Amino acid sequence: MQGSQKAWKKPCCAGFGMDGQEMIRIAQVKTSTFRKPVSAELAALIRKAAAYTKERYGETEYIFVDEKDKTRPLQYTTIKHKILRLIQKEDLRDDEGKPFGFSTHMFRRSYGAKLTELHLDDWTIAKLLGHKGVSAVQHYRRMGNQILADETRRAREEQTRILLANLEGWEEEYEQIR
Repeated sequence: MQGSQKAWKKPCCAGFGMDGQEMIRIAQVKTSTFRKPVSAELAALIRKAAAYTKERYGETEYIFVDEKDKTRPLQYTTIKHKILRLIQKEDLRDDEGKPFGFSTHMFRRSYGAKLTELHLDDWTIAKLLGHKGVSAVQHYRRMGNQILADETRRAREEQTRILLANLEGWEEEYEQIR
């Protein structure tokens, strides 16, 4: 079996860690098999994908299977092309109005950022992502911080908009808020 095919094997032994965090066991491309923390939403999505695959293709070793040969995993390039076609069909665009780009490496980056949000230490994150050292983890931490900053900025702007909309007709003493 090729290394890239191992990445999409069904998680075995989904369950909970000692802290109640949902965990899955999955084969990693560059490393061996690990138990990884996932959000309840992601765990539900994985279970749904596995159920869909079982319903459509029967028992298989993989969550994402090759439509022509259920004994083989769906290749990364096939996933990429399917998602790019969907982006084009739905005309999905980023904040600058450009069509979304996509690579399967985005899954890894998103997972790395999520691990930082779970407050895992750098060494654990590096091992889970298959890095030899911890230097790359800083990139995932910056991604998490930027997302948090952007979400906070949007929430504050919305709060300000609501507050200003509700100040109309109030006494002059509230003018300092404007």
